[in-house]
Amino acid sequence: MQILLSPPIYAEEIMKLKNLYLVVKDQLPAKRFIRNFFITRNAWGLFSINSHISAGTGKPKVTYNTKPTALRAAESMSKKRGVYFSAYKCLLCDGFHLGRNRDNK
Repeated sequence: MQILLSPPIYAEEIMKLKNLYLVVKDQLPAKRFIRNFFITRNAWGLFSINSHISAGTGKPKVTYNTKPTALRAAESMSKKRGVYFSAYKCLLCDGFHLGRNRDNK
């Protein structure tokens, strides 16, 4: 008799699940989650490779270890460039990145 076992879950897969949870949690409360995913549709960009890699250079974006650090950097970039930047949890790494949405809000 042969017993079939499920394949082991590797650390990388657990990390991605953890990041998925944190990405969705970062979009809460529910009203904001619904607006960002289903009305403005801006949050779907979090699942793009360009949320981690700069589309212009093809290199990884600057990674911030904490959200408060990323928020301070976003505020500084907004003042410097005159457009709105926001901080978001990256699905592909354990950090936060800065970005703009297409409506610049």
